[in-house]
Amino acid sequence: MGVEVTPRTTGETFPLYERFPQLTTRVPRIALSTGASPVSPLANLSRDLRTDVWLKNDGLYGTMYGGNKTRKLEFVIADAMERHATTVVTTGGIGTNHGVATALYCREAGIDTVLILTYEEPTSEARQNLLLMADSGAQIHYARAYLKATIVAPYIIAHCWRRDRRFPYLLGPGASSPLASLGYVNAAFELAGQVKAGLIPEPGTIILPLGTGGTVAGLLVGLRLAGLDSKVLAVSITRAPTAWQMAVSRLARSTARLLARTTGDRDLARVRLDGLGVTREWLGPGFGRASEHGERARDRLADTEGLVLDPVYTAKAMAALLDKADSSALSGPVLFWHTHNAIVLSTPGTNAASRVPNSLRRVCGL
Repeated sequence: MGVEVTPRTTGETFPLYERFPQLTTRVPRIALSTGASPVSPLANLSRDLRTDVWLKNDGLYGTMYGGNKTRKLEFVIADAMERHATTVVTTGGIGTNHGVATALYCREAGIDTVLILTYEEPTSEARQNLLLMADSGAQIHYARAYLKATIVAPYIIAHCWRRDRRFPYLLGPGASSPLASLGYVNAAFELAGQVKAGLIPEPGTIILPLGTGGTVAGLLVGLRLAGLDSKVLAVSITRAPTAWQMAVSRLARSTARLLARTTGDRDLARVRLDGLGVTREWLGPGFGRASEHGERARDRLADTEGLVLDPVYTAKAMAALLDKADSSALSGPVLFWHTHNAIVLSTPGTNAASRVPNSLRRVCGL
């Protein structure tokens, strides 16, 4: 069953469209989830830390694949469809979660996916993601480094043009852009609705991982527009410039300006964007690699709450929460925003590895 663009006149159940009805006729969206992601107390952890800790599980936001990538793709794939794109070209590391989500949801939308992958440590999680991308039918190219990916990309774009007489739709790493960040503006309105409904207290601090910046940028804009004063602590999982505080703030301001243009409300461009903190203290050995603090956090949350964290993103963010809560450095209640897929995925087919380039198979030991 394919994905269809959500009728623009039926935005009443989507918080962003409820707040800004003008967007229903100006910004297309596809529905990739059946509703809001759940919130719940982390009761055992709260007792241990003597701090009120809650969970918003975006890992369950999605139909085929969950997490923060899905919220972004609701707008990005709709935009690609609006532009009649037949192919999406994007990039990321060998085990990119963004690549998996894009390949799966684009396939459902009838759009081809081309992935230009760069090196990261070929962990078991990265290899599994690579096989999922291959199994989805995505065309995979291995460029080793990001600089080479930028050199390879024009040749792939030219090939798509010759084949389809149409340029492909280009996505940066993590699909982070002002348009994609609207997914997390909506997420903030979603949270505000859950606060209003008494499902969760207004958080004093929200903690989540930071990579390409779109999730944090959109969330910050949305929180302020929704009237929530929660501080945001973004835990960097990469040294890339996209995870610098200046870059996140710039993307947040661009997202606010996009809302101002599309709604006609110029005041939105001047929304306050205070309360953002960015830390690299829990990065560990670098992107794509587990850290000692993160592994301890993974074990602790599995034991106390039965919550599964991934080693690259959510485990490092949880490590920051645990350390800061122990030192009473957080304003409570504390909300941990889980951004990694928590939906059970199908096992890749036995021929998935054959769709991976030989050079990449050697790197990953496939």
